[in-house]
Amino acid sequence: MRPARPAPIVASSHRAGANEAVDVMEWDVVVFRDGDGLSVGKVESVRVDDGTCVCQPLFQEEDSGVWLEATYTRGAKTVQLGDVAAILDADFAQRMAPDRVSNPHGEHAEDFWEIPADLPDGVRRGE
Repeated sequence: MRPARPAPIVASSHRAGANEAVDVMEWDVVVFRDGDGLSVGKVESVRVDDGTCVCQPLFQEEDSGVWLEATYTRGAKTVQLGDVAAILDADFAQRMAPDRVSNPHGEHAEDFWEIPADLPDGVRRGE
């Protein structure tokens, strides 16, 4: 397993200037501070002007070990850029949605991520 790389971001009060690069980008998979713990999420958008990003939390599926969006149980969260603890190497893919009642012909797909990195202790894995 590869270790997660730390996010190259300074304190959460940091405000990037107009010409300053922000290393967190849309579609990055990150570890972020979420209340008293840590969560994994996909970056939906980055708001450089106010130093935040919007993350959709992910959860780890028990059977396969892949990470799925927790859209039904946990909504998107606005996160201070300084609260992004790590940017993860993650492989994105899609698979047929397994619910055969709402997807009887197999035409709907769901996004998932494989995260080969070792995650920090205490990262929330469930929904």
